[in-house]
Amino acid sequence: MSGGRRTVVMSPQTRQARHRGGPRRPRRMPRLETAELERARALRRAQLTRGLPTLGALFALVFGMPLALNALPVLDEIRVVGVPLSWVMLVLVPFPVMSLLTLRQLRRAETLERIR
Repeated sequence: MSGGRRTVVMSPQTRQARHRGGPRRPRRMPRLETAELERARALRRAQLTRGLPTLGALFALVFGMPLALNALPVLDEIRVVGVPLSWVMLVLVPFPVMSLLTLRQLRRAETLERIR
């Protein structure tokens, strides 16, 4: 290594962002009236309660799928385009299922907002 000075390398966008700086003062949440505050708390509680089945399904997917694939070794013998079916399932199943769980939870949360 040479004993020369270190040169800071950064993109022009980073330089501009550092030059501008962040917000001058922290933003504060608006004060809610008592009725609005209770409504917001009840809505949050209802959404968290409604989210528990989705969380359970995600937990079952993430931890249950490897266990299921381990319990069914026959899936390693079945080949799809030369690749074991268990590998294909590990690649193609989780992300679409997670996307569907996300959409379901979003719709359920929005429904609660409309109702309350």
